[in-house]
Parts: sequence; C-alpha cells; structure tokens
Amino acid sequence: MRRNLKSNGLIIAILAILTLASCGSGGDHAAHADTYTCPMHPTVISDRPGTCPVCGMDLVRKGRAGEKVEITEDLAKLIKSPNEAVVANIKTIKGQYKSVPVSVEAQGLVTYDTRNIFTIPSRVGGRLEKILLKYEFQPVTKGQKIAEIYSPELLTAQRELLFLIQNDADNKPLIDATKSKLELMGLTSSQIGDLVAKKETTQTFNIYSRYSGYLITGQGVPTTSVSTSSSSTAGSGGMAEGMGASPGASTTTATTPGTEQTSSIIREGSYVAAGQTLFSIVNTSDLRIELDLPAAQAASMKKGNKLTLDYGNGSTEAATIDFVQPFFNGGQDFVKVRVFTNKTSGLHIGHLVTARIELPASESLWVPKEAVLDLGTDKIIFLKDRGALIPKKVVTGISAEGLIQITSGLASSDEIAANAQYLIDSESLIKTAK
Repeated sequence: MRRNLKSNGLIIAILAILTLASCGSGGDHAAHADTYTCPMHPTVISDRPGTCPVCGMDLVRKGRAGEKVEITEDLAKLIKSPNEAVVANIKTIKGQYKSVPVSVEAQGLVTYDTRNIFTIPSRVGGRLEKILLKYEFQPVTKGQKIAEIYSPELLTAQRELLFLIQNDADNKPLIDATKSKLELMGLTSSQIGDLVAKKETTQTFNIYSRYSGYLITGQGVPTTSVSTSSSSTAGSGGMAEGMGASPGASTTTATTPGTEQTSSIIREGSYVAAGQTLFSIVNTSDLRIELDLPAAQAASMKKGNKLTLDYGNGSTEAATIDFVQPFFNGGQDFVKVRVFTNKTSGLHIGHLVTARIELPASESLWVPKEAVLDLGTDKIIFLKDRGALIPKKVVTGISAEGLIQITSGLASSDEIAANAQYLIDSESLIKTAK
C-alpha cells in the first residue's frame, strides 16, 4: 500500500513539472509574436502579413520592444528639419571685394542745344497786321522782316515826340527820354530817325529778326528740360527779337520738366499783349545728345566721364558727359544725361544714338546678379543665419559682367544663397530681417 502511494506521488510530481514547462514555453511564444498593421489605418491589426481591408495596402510589421531601427540615407532626409534640408540643398557664396571695369550702355537721341533757342516777344500791345512766318521749320535769316504790328501805344508815343520837337525843341532831356521810350517799345534808331525826318506818324511798324534759324513750335522741340538763353552768347547762328531790340537783351525759354509747349504759330489779325511771345526760333549749328539712364546707373555718372557715341551710320565720336539731370521726370525711373557733340553733319533732330560709358574701376563688394532678388522698390538677398536662409534688404549699385555692386547691407564674411530666385514662388510674400 505504501509503495503504491509513493508511485502515485512521483507521477503527480512529474505531471506538474511538465505542465509548468508547457505554460512557460507558451508565454514566451506569445511575448515574441509579431503583429501587423496598415500605415494608413492604424486600427487595422493582424497577427500575420496581408492587405488592409480598407485601402488595400500591404500590412507592415510593428517594431518589437527594444528593436533598433536602421537609419538609411532616404530616411535621414525625411527626419531632417525643414530649415536644415533647405540649406543643405542650396548653394551658398560670399561676396568679393575687387575692382571690376564697368562699361554702361545707354540709348538717347539728338536734340537742340537749348542755348540756341530764343523767343521773339511783342514789346507793345496791338494787332498784327501782317505775318511773314507761316509754317513750322520755316528758315529765318538775320535782318529778315517777320511781321507788322499796329499799336495805339506806339502811335501815341510818336505824336509825343513830334510835338516836343515842334513846340519845345530846346528841351533836349525830355526829347531824349521820349526817344528812349520808343526804343523800349521796340523801334530801332533808324526808325526813330525816319520819324523825326518825315515828321509823320506811322500806323504800323515792322518786326525784324536779328539772327538766323528755323521757326519752331512746342511740338517741334524734343526736349523736356528747362532752358535759359541769352542773346549775348549767340553769334551769327543765334536768335533775338526784332523791332529794334537793343544789343545784349536777353530772352528766356522754359518748359516745365516732363511737359512741352503746345503753342501754335500766330496768325494775322491776332491781338497781342506786351511781353507775349510771337515766335520761337532755333539755330541748329550746335546740337546736343540726351541719354536715358536708370537711376541705379546714373548715380555713378559724373560730369567729365568719357564715353563713345555710336550714331548707327558707321560713325562714332568720343565725347564727355556735360550734365547729369538732378531730378526725375514724372512717371519715369531714369534721368537724363546731356552730352554736347561737335559732329553735326549727317545728324537730324530725333536721330537715335547709342552710347557706351566707361567708368573708372573702383574696389567694392560684388556678388552675382542671380543672388539679388529685385522686388521693384527693394533689393533682397538671402542670408545664411543659424542654419536658415533669411531675406535681407541691400542697396545695390551698378552691374557689370554678370555681377552687381552691393553698396550697403552686406559684409564680405556673410554667406548668402547663390540664386535668390530659387527660394520663392509667384505667390510668396517676403518679410525682410531688420
């Protein structure tokens, strides 16, 4: 009996050991079982590979606890921060201090030298009885009669002089004063002498041009600058008013910047007031050239800079800049640069001219043109700062040989994007760093 109990106890012990062993093996297997899920639908879980019942994608195995993930090159790009990814893929450069020879090309046209544009005004009020200048660009020669005028003021002044001569001939000061009054009204010394000799008043008086040139109106003057001319500087090619204008008298012709005179040729029978302009006359013996330059380039231009003029007909001329316009015309982003030329043969008013201006090379900071983004009112570069590219305003100068001059806002040690256009799209709004 005792032997049977021992046998049964041994059997029970062996069964218990086997049961514990099988339970431990099953738990370990459960701990190492893999699960699979859908990348797009994490709620889909399976204990074996397959496809997602929602989207049809292949199920992927979930990582086991403590399992290390291998970082491949493609995965490294995905987990990199956006700023680091952008900077890593964009080439950056630094500006260089160096001397670059600068050659600027500009377009312009031939126009009148405004020092040879004059006006002939009426010295007195009255009615024009006869006009001899009929059409624009009509040639006028020195001493030519150009008009006849009837003036009550002149008629009264003549009668005063004749009265004094007949009734108070010894009063020389008063007679001389009356003659001076007639001269101020436009009579020449010969006309006054004829009046005293004939002792008869004249109803109309002739107006003469004392110089040579061509009749013009406002539309015939291709210029927008203010001009002031004096007859004291004009020779045989200048113009001055007739009616006995005294030598050295000056006249002024002015047009507001950006506008032109629109006066037409005056006609017979018109009434004029004292000081009113009758005719405008220009002499073409001297011409000048007006070039148009963008503001950024014009800032580097100075009087005396050398240039070469190409007239487009195979002829060229070396010249120098005489004047740089110090203001902008309305609605324009360029200034006028004036050049005088000694070459007048074969040139006409309005003739197109190409000029190449050579500027002295000076050391400054230069970067490629592609590195600067032009927003119209501002110039932008992208500065590398702490692993990111930040937009920043700069001030630019002239351009030459694919480079652009940076005058302010950038140091030679700064690193910038080589191509600023790559960093924006058509709908970008750029906020620059202060």
